Amino acid sequence: MEKVNYIVQLNAAFERFNNDNRIKQGHITLYLAFFQKWNREFFKRTITINREWIMEKAKFKSKTTYHNYLKDLNDWGYLCYYPSCHPAQGSKVQMSIFFDLDGQKLANSVPATGQNLVPYYKHKTLENLNKLARPKNELVVLNFFKENNWSEIEGKKFYRYYDAKDWKLTRGLNIKDWKMAADKFVKKGYELKQKNSSSFFGQVKPSFDNKNKDYNQPL
Repeated sequence: MEKVNYIVQLNAAFERFNNDNRIKQGHITLYLAFFQKWNREFFKRTITINREWIMEKAKFKSKTTYHNYLKDLNDWGYLCYYPSCHPAQGSKVQMSIFFDLDGQKLANSVPATGQNLVPYYKHKTLENLNKLARPKNELVVLNFFKENNWSEIEGKKFYRYYDAKDWKLTRGLNIKDWKMAADKFVKKGYELKQKNSSSFFGQVKPSFDNKNKDYNQPL
């Protein structure tokens, strides 16, 4: 357990927020969610977190938003995030301590024992090996589709499909960037349309032989 004064730590955190022009409301609500968890665990050096619980307390509905704000807090020194590589083990967070005790700043970078922790930036480097380089926005994608004379509707489908997947690659596909993925996406859609079209017309066999037609039969 760390020697943390609840009031002093929280006041110091808010002072930092006020002096940090990068901070947005989402950063503050996420930090407070972590702080609540930290307080409940009596300010342990590291805390094991449940993402769903933290998102609920921070009023986040999007995992992407959660990870973006968490990355900022990690990069800017408000906390250290250690993602878990094991599905049965929760990720860990180590909160930074902002006040001095007897004139000396408390150490806040030593992980708790019992788990080999991987710093967030290294984890993200490994994770990004299986991710596409994200386009700036949907408009960039639509312009690319337009330049290639591809359907705007297909462009929107492509963007929403990969955005929902957080731009993660499909295993087995040799794709280096989102433009290559777009090319394969369009070709795959075209091939499916051709296949469905051929299958449909292969089943319909109209007959023009009217010799044996009985016109007395009701329609």
